[in-house]
Amino acid sequence: MPMKLDFGKTELKINFSFAVAVTLTLIIDESGVGAIALLSCILHEAGHIICLFILGEKPKKIEFSFYGIKLERGPMSSRSTVEDLLVFASGPSANFIFSAVLFLLSNFFTSLRDAAIISLCIGIFNLVPCKPFDGGNILYTVLCRNTKQNIAERICFCVSAVVLIPLIFSGIYFLKINRNITLLAVAVYVAATCLFEYKSKTALE
Repeated sequence: MPMKLDFGKTELKINFSFAVAVTLTLIIDESGVGAIALLSCILHEAGHIICLFILGEKPKKIEFSFYGIKLERGPMSSRSTVEDLLVFASGPSANFIFSAVLFLLSNFFTSLRDAAIISLCIGIFNLVPCKPFDGGNILYTVLCRNTKQNIAERICFCVSAVVLIPLIFSGIYFLKINRNITLLAVAVYVAATCLFEYKSKTALE
């Protein structure tokens, strides 16, 4: 059973799968890379949440699950384009700030350099122009301001395909040469998410 807490108009939901994912990461990952990546992802989402509260918007739901942290916001009609762009950009910005701090501290503690690189990579990866990444949401937000929503959806889907196809082949290449499945798994997951979201929205048209 998930744990649910209410903070005013915001519902906080922590699924059991999130606790399992955190526990497995800490137990299995002896290198510490997984724990650093998890911390970077949490800081990424914290950047979004802090930006929301600065703008005076309270998310409807914050859900922690095996797949990450999901924010559910109010209707788009009640938000401005600038506010949306700021919120989407705040996650990668949090990673870049955290990375910059770690790089500075690595002058005294060299072990922090790897953590800085991981946070930097997570920030850059989230700017890839594919939904559900922040880069894809930024592209969609800009397109919606200048064209119809259904056209924006189609353009975003095409851009996602152009980006993800070579990413999937790169993942297959890395899996073949060093047995690292991470990139392939992420690319396939994002591709499946993009396809499911696109089909769901086009089915409603």
